[in-house]
Amino acid sequence: MTLAVIVAAALGAPPAQAELSERGDLFVRFQGGIDPTALPRTERAPIGVEVAGTVKTLSGEEPPALRSIKIELNRGGVIDSRGLPDCHYAQLVAATPGQAMAACGRSLVGSGAYRSRTAFPEQAAFPAEGAILAFNGIYKGHEAILAHVYGIVPVPMNRVIAFRVSRSSGIFGTTLTGELPESINPHGYVVAIYLKLFRRYMFHGRRRSYITAACAAPAGAAFAAFPFARTSMSFADGRTLSSTLTRSCRVSR
Repeated sequence: MTLAVIVAAALGAPPAQAELSERGDLFVRFQGGIDPTALPRTERAPIGVEVAGTVKTLSGEEPPALRSIKIELNRGGVIDSRGLPDCHYAQLVAATPGQAMAACGRSLVGSGAYRSRTAFPEQAAFPAEGAILAFNGIYKGHEAILAHVYGIVPVPMNRVIAFRVSRSSGIFGTTLTGELPESINPHGYVVAIYLKLFRRYMFHGRRRSYITAACAAPAGAAFAAFPFARTSMSFADGRTLSSTLTRSCRVSR
């Protein structure tokens, strides 16, 4: 399967449920969820987490450049990278997807895609698209997910976005924060971005999962609704758009 086909499939893949956030004429449609949604009541089981955002303006004019992404995950979902090797930022800089996998394939924890538009001075904007490989890693001494962003349209391009992983005791127990400095795309803006985190692997003879969760439904109830994630995007003009995604799970046993 070619990279272009992977990108097209991924950008069409996020769950159908969506929440719309707006400020002025700027809109972001946030999507996301977990897979599977049928989980044990008390024991955590492997899951995948999907999050996506689509940016547009009501007027059709160019939206401001995206500068940061924050994904806060419900404390019921636990990220645990024990047994996975660390990928390092320097291993991904200027690497093709093949080179990134050769260097950090054992650290892979997810994938995704993006679509953007680039407008060079005195030239019409043209679309760009690419794929994302997400690796478990360390960035500036902190636990991180290193997103290797590689585009082939209109020309090959590589960038690395480091999502710092932090934890708290609130409703949203895990926070992923990624900064997108101007150098990542100085003449463009993001149209859509999609990321899925999922990894099963063996460690010390036991099967493990990068993310696990349980369906904490009340006693006697077969379903539970919960704030799955709070997501936000901050833009170069100072605006931040955010939304809380509420989802449900079913008790499997």
